[in-house]
Amino acid sequence: MYDRHRKTTLSLQWLAIPVVTALLSGCLTADPDTEPSHEDPALEGHLSPSGFSSPSSATRAEPDWEVEGFARERGISYAEAQQRLGWQALAPQLEELVSAGLGGQFGGTWIDAARGDRIIVGVAGKAGTDAVAFVREAARKIGLTEGYDIVDVRRSMAELERANDWLGDRIEKVNDGADATLTAGLRADLNAVELQVPAEGRLTEAQRDLVAAARAELGDVLALGSYAGRATARACVYPHCDPPLRGGIRITNSGAGCTGAFIAKSKVDDVLYQFTAGHCAPGNTDDWSTRFTDNSSHVIGSVWHWEWHKGGDMAILRIKNPGGWDPEPWVHVTSGPDTTTNTTYTIKSDSTSVLGMRICTTGAFYGRSDCGYVTQLGVTATYGGVTVRKLGRGSFCGTGGDSGAPMYASHVAYGLQVAGYSECDSLYQGIRAAESVLNVNVLHAP
Repeated sequence: MYDRHRKTTLSLQWLAIPVVTALLSGCLTADPDTEPSHEDPALEGHLSPSGFSSPSSATRAEPDWEVEGFARERGISYAEAQQRLGWQALAPQLEELVSAGLGGQFGGTWIDAARGDRIIVGVAGKAGTDAVAFVREAARKIGLTEGYDIVDVRRSMAELERANDWLGDRIEKVNDGADATLTAGLRADLNAVELQVPAEGRLTEAQRDLVAAARAELGDVLALGSYAGRATARACVYPHCDPPLRGGIRITNSGAGCTGAFIAKSKVDDVLYQFTAGHCAPGNTDDWSTRFTDNSSHVIGSVWHWEWHKGGDMAILRIKNPGGWDPEPWVHVTSGPDTTTNTTYTIKSDSTSVLGMRICTTGAFYGRSDCGYVTQLGVTATYGGVTVRKLGRGSFCGTGGDSGAPMYASHVAYGLQVAGYSECDSLYQGIRAAESVLNVNVLHAP
């Protein structure tokens, strides 16, 4: 099996009740973004952006690095890796069709590494012939003739989402002003909602009461676990690119630093924007800039719209000089163990995430692009003193300054990196929600 080298594998500790009780004194602190020109000691242990590598004249064909990196990780052939990533690309479409068609019988969709990265579709109750036939027809419609399985699960996704909302509402209240924070999210693969306590530190009495109440209220719908590190936002500093303007670059404002993500276009006119994280904006709503490779500074634009609350963590900068910037639907992918340098990696579509899928990111400080796997969805997390709902979580790496970094795979935009518990346990804002709230669409390549 491929050794991930610098990457710490994310392992969830499933806890017996006495162990959970012992962990209720655990602590997770959230720090606000600070000085971006270097890594502030207060930001230790959180994710940050990766940097631009020098463009290579030997850049490989665009899809190659994704397939090759995945093949190394799994210890499989290039052809098999290509097939599995092809299944993954169709998983969000399958989920959308099956969720709508099965209604209350829909039990979730996820990608199972133990089954050769096959797509698993859960059917609540007994998967009768009608449900099986519907899933198969939905798969056929999107061109998925293999690579998926249908399994019985006890609970529907609607039931899990209700439980997750119940828990998220209460986490937001008990985390307010607390040094340690609880976190929770959906785990379709466990047919449960996962509540995690910090591995170290001390919870408040209200937080301990909530864990007990959740066990009583949700019963075996609840999976209890722990996590290492602390949730912190990821603003900071790092690399640059000459025009065209693209994602994966360092952007700064009065010393504050984040990462510029995908180029976006208004849904009502032709105005162009660049995505970043919402928590980068407070106190920094005027002009954000980046640098060319000759180190000269150039204005991108000011913050047009930002949100950082339970509804999400997202922002857009209005590009002031689109003629000069000539924005393109590209991400500057930097070289790393998972990736090969590609300064013009195209974004051809955008989609929702599926649990277990492989996903990559290019921040502006981590030093290289990095890939990991989606480990949770519908996450409630508190960082910078703000509780945000409906986030994604994954095992991709980053550091301070990666806030706003594009999340992508197979030329599909999936989200914006926003925070992390530890170096390779990270959070991201889903791109579809960001498009809806900010009233823009990700710019797509033809």
